[in-house]
Amino acid sequence: MGEGYPTVIVDSGTGGTHLDWQLVQPKVAKFTRILTYDRAGYGWSNLSSEPRTAEQVVGELRQLLREVEIEPPYILVGMSLSGLFSRLFAYHYPEEVAGMVLVDVAHERMYEDTPVEWVELNKRLEGLLTPVVPIIGSIGLLRLLVAFDALPMAAGLFQKFPPSMRPLAKALYSQTQFGKTFAQESAAVSISMSQVEQARRIKPFPDIPLIVLSAGKPEFDITQEVLEKLQELHADLATESLQGVHIVAHESGHAIQLDKPELVVDAIRQVVENVHCSSAP
Repeated sequence: MGEGYPTVIVDSGTGGTHLDWQLVQPKVAKFTRILTYDRAGYGWSNLSSEPRTAEQVVGELRQLLREVEIEPPYILVGMSLSGLFSRLFAYHYPEEVAGMVLVDVAHERMYEDTPVEWVELNKRLEGLLTPVVPIIGSIGLLRLLVAFDALPMAAGLFQKFPPSMRPLAKALYSQTQFGKTFAQESAAVSISMSQVEQARRIKPFPDIPLIVLSAGKPEFDITQEVLEKLQELHADLATESLQGVHIVAHESGHAIQLDKPELVVDAIRQVVENVHCSSAP
């Protein structure tokens, strides 16, 4: 949608689709071009037999951008897990990234620097959901859980969508391929974190406009202590660029693009304006 330079490329969190950004995309399209897409296995995109690691996702995104002839450099927007993908893209191809917005993203040290109890709980849930979600999808239970907004990894999510969008969002989450892809990505999280951590050790992050947004309200199983630790990790990410800024969205939970979409729009606008200023003669 929209026209302008540079193009904003938006990637969703685990299980997310382009629908997550429909409160953001039309507003951004008023001042620049913006692309949202569904990773392999989500939304309308076909399943992939390849491991869903950060390296694989970055390679697929670059192939997509070449095939649709969207020229770099880009402003990358990553949310939750896809923050790892956006950052790895920038480490590998710094000349193709003009700016970045990170929306309450995963951090490669999040399991090291947060309370042990929370880490163990998440790993147990991950170990349970990875094999179970594809099974409940194949027998139709996934559709039932989605219908009653009782899917553990999406509890309360559908109420954040405008009423007109909820049926489509639930339809996408009810697909059997959603369960398979969720399991694939969950199984690859540790590998993706290692890939980003290794890249960070040996490659510099580009000096680009960078805004890192953090959730300010605890949700799901996150305690205030865990929330503050995650905010500290996000502040660390903002230091990767000399132009980095860290902002806490005090009135928002994890899905800032749905809770407070105006904050995400404003962050993208600031990065676009800073890119224009830095490229002006």
